[in-house]
Amino acid sequence: MKPAGALAGLVLMAAVSAALAHAHLLEATPADGSVISAAPTELALRFSEDARLTALSIEKSGAGSQKLAPLPQQPQSKIVVPLPALAPGHYLVSWRALSADGHVVAGQLHFTLNQ
Repeated sequence: MKPAGALAGLVLMAAVSAALAHAHLLEATPADGSVISAAPTELALRFSEDARLTALSIEKSGAGSQKLAPLPQQPQSKIVVPLPALAPGHYLVSWRALSADGHVVAGQLHFTLNQ
């Protein structure tokens, strides 16, 4: 195969792969790994494409997991959900979402609240 043809093929494959990519988390507030001094009242997740959250929970270190609700019913690229009152400690947020391409994606983020 000629170098120009091979390069064109690689570019096409990359474009197709990008078009079929699943949603991924671009940004979260509070940010993953952050140490914050004021308790947040909401959690914001920004995805690379519209996604629909199917599960969302928060867990304080040493305590049980608590489901967060209400979850938006329509796919969105930025999802904001109210948080319960948070006490100082280490937190784990777990989420699962359905991408526009029909694939389930999941993730976690951690933050620490110091007051």
